[in-house]
Amino acid sequence: MEKGSMFQTRSTALQGEYVRLYCTFERDGRLQDPIVPPMVRVVTAAYDQESSSSSDVSESSATSHTSSASESSGGSSQSSTEHVSGKGWGPFYAKKEHNGIWYLDWYVPADLVLGDYYDIWNFKWDDSADYEQINLKFSVHARDVFLNTVAKALSIRTSDTTVEMMLALQNNLILEVQRIPVHWEQGYRGGPRSLNFAFGNWIPDPHPQLRRNKRLMTSGWTPDMNGHIDLESGMDPEDNFYAQYHFRYFSDEDLISFLNEGLFAMNATPPASMSFGSLPSSPFAWRFGITLYASMQALRRLLMGLTVQERAIIFGERPEDLQRAQSIWEKLYQDYSTMWMEFRKDIKTNRLPGIQMIVTPEYTLPGGRSRWFRYLYSSNI
Repeated sequence: MEKGSMFQTRSTALQGEYVRLYCTFERDGRLQDPIVPPMVRVVTAAYDQESSSSSDVSESSATSHTSSASESSGGSSQSSTEHVSGKGWGPFYAKKEHNGIWYLDWYVPADLVLGDYYDIWNFKWDDSADYEQINLKFSVHARDVFLNTVAKALSIRTSDTTVEMMLALQNNLILEVQRIPVHWEQGYRGGPRSLNFAFGNWIPDPHPQLRRNKRLMTSGWTPDMNGHIDLESGMDPEDNFYAQYHFRYFSDEDLISFLNEGLFAMNATPPASMSFGSLPSSPFAWRFGITLYASMQALRRLLMGLTVQERAIIFGERPEDLQRAQSIWEKLYQDYSTMWMEFRKDIKTNRLPGIQMIVTPEYTLPGGRSRWFRYLYSSNI
């Protein structure tokens, strides 16, 4: 894909436009890249998955394509629309965005039949491992469908270090508020064919569901994954719509802001004789402290959110439920604060003693200089 080109997501793939398909790879709980760029094939929903489908990518194929894979990993992941009967489109080599995060830009043919499609990722961790396979789903919509996909006036670019710290903050310290389920929310009309819902930052997996008058709609609507749904047809006055989705309380922008606050706190920790201006440049030993402080900032935001009715109702409609959630977070905040104070107390002062010593002779006896060089360069010593 050319730099600056527009692309759609799994939920908003359109005929005649690029869709960006992501896949994340983790090993032993850490983001890690496969040994070679993953190979991706796009198939229809009726694709018959054979038990030996992973063997489509043979050892000899991997060896013969290693050089081209290296070129692809540094170049474009733009794909072709040539269809192979019985096998779909591809295989294509994915492109790396961050450590363990790869993507494929696939051009959706303008005349492609609408519906669900699958991207099949084949990869291996090392030379001694077998090929593994990941099957992911995306949906293709009509080109003329109006999509309410107006984004914030914000561009975010993250480094590998920042991505790892964001995942550590989200998965280890505040996970439950990053996967909040909403089971039966009635949408309010924002236009003749648009619906609005209370919360944004929707999670694509599991995919949101929409019901029209309590009947599940399997097609004819498109979510922008940020609290809005657009319908392909108009609504009758008596229609009621209900959505089921999961959402994140904090956006990526929020997480990065919390982490930067943690970095500022580490810079200000005495002795404040050195400072680091960005997360990627910060010392590895500081990561736990930065992430821990960021979680404290997140808990502060949660406690502040309880003062707003729409936010408070997420965690309990009854006052006693809300008070229980508040007491749990306050106790958790105190625990994190205690850990933070213990961590920051010695992080900049405790160091291992020196383990080497360099001695430069100032005086030598007559002939000592030649003896010194014989000791220094002799192969017998």
